[in-house]
Amino acid sequence: MNNEVRQLWSRRLDRTCAITGALTPAGLVIGNIGFEFIVAMVIVVWFIRLAVTYDNSFRFLGRHSLVIAWAAWFITIVISVVVNGPGSKGFIHDIAFMRYLFFGMALLDTARRVTVSQYLVYGLAAGVIWAAINTLCAHVSGYDLIGKPLVRYTAKLKEAARIAGMASYAAPFFMAWGLMDKGLGLQKKIAVIAIGLTAFALLLVIHIRTDLLAAAAGIFVISAYFVCKRVSLMTAAFLAIILASVTALFFLSENMLDLTSFYDRIYYWKVSYALWLDHPVFGVGVSSFQDAYKHKAASGTISAYIAPTGQVFKEAAAYSAHSLILMLLACTGISGFAAFVWLFVKAFQRILNDLSGFRIGLLTWPAVLSVLGITGCNIYHSWYQALFAFLIVLIGSNIGNQNESQKKYV
Repeated sequence: MNNEVRQLWSRRLDRTCAITGALTPAGLVIGNIGFEFIVAMVIVVWFIRLAVTYDNSFRFLGRHSLVIAWAAWFITIVISVVVNGPGSKGFIHDIAFMRYLFFGMALLDTARRVTVSQYLVYGLAAGVIWAAINTLCAHVSGYDLIGKPLVRYTAKLKEAARIAGMASYAAPFFMAWGLMDKGLGLQKKIAVIAIGLTAFALLLVIHIRTDLLAAAAGIFVISAYFVCKRVSLMTAAFLAIILASVTALFFLSENMLDLTSFYDRIYYWKVSYALWLDHPVFGVGVSSFQDAYKHKAASGTISAYIAPTGQVFKEAAAYSAHSLILMLLACTGISGFAAFVWLFVKAFQRILNDLSGFRIGLLTWPAVLSVLGITGCNIYHSWYQALFAFLIVLIGSNIGNQNESQKKYV
């Protein structure tokens, strides 16, 4: 293969990698097969490109601050499963977290040559629209566009959980971008804000409290940013009033103030904290968490939580700690927690280094991640790992590639 042909295929494969990666939000709406296939395809296409071009991309990736911290977090997962042994999910379950790291590496490397961030932003918007259409169809006809029943959109698992998780990041991201990017034309500004509002509407329909609060926290960050930068006090006040009103109405409707699930979580936290104390450095392992939880809960060493109503909460099984901090500590100990904090800090620094264009919307990411982590999403769940990887790549990618470093995306 001569050099000209090699370069042609390099460009084709780069573009394929970027487009495929951008489909991740749509894959989340479809289900496990959808997003796992996309993750696998990005990795395969990237490795084919490496073979075609003889490019040593690992030299660049080995110096990338996000990749270094991300790899450190993965290493703590591996160390934990080696130290503790695999749980009922098997040894491969924990090793397979490597796929999300490689997915991120593939897209971050591709971003040196292609404006990957542009594809990802369009992909996130498409994911919101696809989720809205599917949700509407499910509520109108009883089935979504691929034949899944309405119940998967009304419970707190399956499609509802994945769509709500994505929407909690997308709603404040697009609203912030649309409101604060002065480079957007009026029509684009309206379109971007409309996508953000659509994502927020999905959260209201799905009725998962933590996800709605996470999105509200992200929007609050933007309101505070308006005030600090003195961009528009009127806009900040308007956002705050609307946000407070909608959130209050949501929680006053349909028994949203019922704290039963919160009391359950208190017991989860007690057990998870005890697991970490038993294994402070490397935790009990990700694949072993559910088994370790059952054993600890059945041991009788952790007292039940008695709610103010007199109800006794002592759940015998749990799929996660329902707390980002406790899940990190229980599964991978202080080493895994430190590695994740390292990645979080590096990502936040990347955001602050460039707030131009759509990147102003990324200011909402730390708030959404943190609030979701209080009682919500399991950071080690496959769909959340895929979404997390997608967002880390968006954070780590420049608005323009290295060859077009001054190009602005609007």
